[in-house]
Amino acid sequence: MSTISLKSLSIENLRGSVTPFVLNFEKGKKLTIIYGENGTGKSTISDAFDLLGNSKIGSLENRGVGSSTKTYWPSVGKSHSDVKVSLETSSGTCILSLDKKNVSVDFEELRPQVSVLRRSEILRLIAAQPAERYKEIRQFIDVSGIETSENTLRKLINNKERDFDTAITRVSENRNAIEHFWKQVNCPIHDVISWAKDEVKKDVAHLEKKKNNIDALISYWNKIEGGYEKYLQICNEIENAETKLANDQVTLTKLSEAASNNYLEIIDILQAAQKYFHKHDTLEKCPLCGSSENISNLVENVNRQIEENGLVGKLNTAKQTVSRSEISLKSKKQQLEDFLKNTRDDFKKLENYCLNTSEIQDLDLPFFPAPEDPTQWLEWTTEYNKKESWRKEADRCIDSKNFIETLRRSLNDLANNENIVNELSITLPKLKRVLDIIESKRKEYTDNILEAISIRVGELYELIHPNEGLDKITLALDAAKRGSLDISMEFSGKQDTPPQAYFSDSHLDTLGLCVFLALAERENPEQKILVLDDVLGSVDEPHVERVIGMIYDVIQKFQHTIVTTHYRPWREKFRWGILKPEQGCQFVELKHWSLDNGMALTGSITEIVRLKNLLADSDPDIQSITGKAGVILEALLDFLTIKYACAVPRKVGNTYVLSDLLGAVNGKLLRELKVEKISEQNNEEIQIGEILKEIQQIAQTRNVIGAHFNELSFNLYPQDGLRFAKLVEQLCDALICPDYGWPNKDTGSYWKNGGDTRRLHPLKKPS
Repeated sequence: MSTISLKSLSIENLRGSVTPFVLNFEKGKKLTIIYGENGTGKSTISDAFDLLGNSKIGSLENRGVGSSTKTYWPSVGKSHSDVKVSLETSSGTCILSLDKKNVSVDFEELRPQVSVLRRSEILRLIAAQPAERYKEIRQFIDVSGIETSENTLRKLINNKERDFDTAITRVSENRNAIEHFWKQVNCPIHDVISWAKDEVKKDVAHLEKKKNNIDALISYWNKIEGGYEKYLQICNEIENAETKLANDQVTLTKLSEAASNNYLEIIDILQAAQKYFHKHDTLEKCPLCGSSENISNLVENVNRQIEENGLVGKLNTAKQTVSRSEISLKSKKQQLEDFLKNTRDDFKKLENYCLNTSEIQDLDLPFFPAPEDPTQWLEWTTEYNKKESWRKEADRCIDSKNFIETLRRSLNDLANNENIVNELSITLPKLKRVLDIIESKRKEYTDNILEAISIRVGELYELIHPNEGLDKITLALDAAKRGSLDISMEFSGKQDTPPQAYFSDSHLDTLGLCVFLALAERENPEQKILVLDDVLGSVDEPHVERVIGMIYDVIQKFQHTIVTTHYRPWREKFRWGILKPEQGCQFVELKHWSLDNGMALTGSITEIVRLKNLLADSDPDIQSITGKAGVILEALLDFLTIKYACAVPRKVGNTYVLSDLLGAVNGKLLRELKVEKISEQNNEEIQIGEILKEIQQIAQTRNVIGAHFNELSFNLYPQDGLRFAKLVEQLCDALICPDYGWPNKDTGSYWKNGGDTRRLHPLKKPS
């Protein structure tokens, strides 16, 4: 059994927790009952545990809020990042936080296992369609790993079946493609596939090489093609250059003749002097004769003489033009010489390539040698230009290469697809067999669990509804449908009866509760927190005692159990100590919820403890004490009169006052009533009949002081009220153990409580 105990649950900004809320758990108590009217926050506490354990809030599912319930997790006006939930246990603290997409948990190893049961889930379990019903129990029957593998295998089979169908289709397509190629070459042999296999053996590298060689041939030819036209162009350019040079020389001659001989003789000297003057700013004497006379006008005189007839610029321009024309002519002649050499070299390269390249020898090649005389080139290239036929041959090489390669791909595809068909023909039946085995084993495993669960459900249901005609409950997977759960029963001799056909809402609720409890306790319950969220909604009063008793029996197996309820009788049963105290029950009560204050709780104590607290007050309120003691005394007398079938005056509504009940415990029964208080230290026998006799003597004190206003109460001493209350306290201490409660169990000799610390005698009312 787990030794981990809960210490506290803290909730911030989750749904109803608009202010921080803390629930502290009492040490040593594995059951916490949370009572509250609707709308006080019970479901928020359940949701916090659901979120901690399962990363979801099940209360919002199937509420018509859409598929993304996470939107509504935070409190109104808060974001996901504001939500915090923490659970402190004896092992440490698990802290949960949110963002818009993820649930994050600090200290994942401390995260609890949580099973949450809500009344809505009970209804869905019973009333839902079989497929939806199966979803409700999946959380308890963990075959998720098997189902994941099963679904993966099923997807694999579906994919392989598609691959198989595709491969068959492609085999047909591949054969049709090969047959098409075969027909293109006029069906050379009868066997298409044999022909194709022979064809793909051909050397496509040779075709590729020949195509490249033809491309090179065309490239060589392109270099010599048009050589004659280029030759004529250059010759024409030389002729034009010669004509221009002759014209430029005539112009220069005419300008020279127009100038005087003296001018031409001295112009060079004058221009040299002008250059000298530009370099020397200051002159003291003539640089030619060395005289200083007329030195001041020397520069002006030289410039004037140079410009005298305006011929200097024209002569210089004419000389430069002649020079450029000479250079141009020389360049053209050199261009012609280079062109002739290069072209003759290209002819030679073409010749060498044609003569020495074996892959092109089947082509229509030129006749060599080519003419040296450029005037003969046009005739030669015109006669031997076969470029068009060469290109067609290159294209044919490519087509043949592509044909073979495409045919090879078709053959390869055919072989691959045939292999796929053959392999899948063997593999698919095996995969389907494995799937059948997995499905069968999963169903067998689940059915075995459900069969065991069915027995346990029947046991639990019998505790609540004994001898009501229900013979057997059956939970089983639908053999014809995957993931469908059927619930049936034998009822009044009828086989396979759906419970929803005959059961009341109360019976359906308890049946669903039994199913969930049986499932929840199946696997490691000692490591699981069980949360029962308001599951007693429609349970009618005659059965509620047995439901509570059944829950008490089941929850002993769990690490901790949280029960939320708005069922007021449960609250009252706790207050009067009727719930089984040996279970270590913590009872808390939620106050009314408000937007400003959020959730709030108060602890609940039994009426007997309330009386003891009143008696312990240093200034006791006698009226409150006697009133509380009177109510408790009525409860004690109600217990005794029922146990011993005492005669009580019949009244409308079965309501009885203190005098009715007190007077019913009388005679021999009153004399023999006693309780054995048993402890490890000592055993004590208490004559509770004697206590009741004393109470009978002062019972009017309750009515006078504790129940009504009258002047008589002013004349009674407080000690009378205190005496009455203390006698009631003695009676409580004698009958009720604070740890194990009331003596309710019939031993055949006496009545005892769960811990055998109280033994009530006699067993039956003496005759």
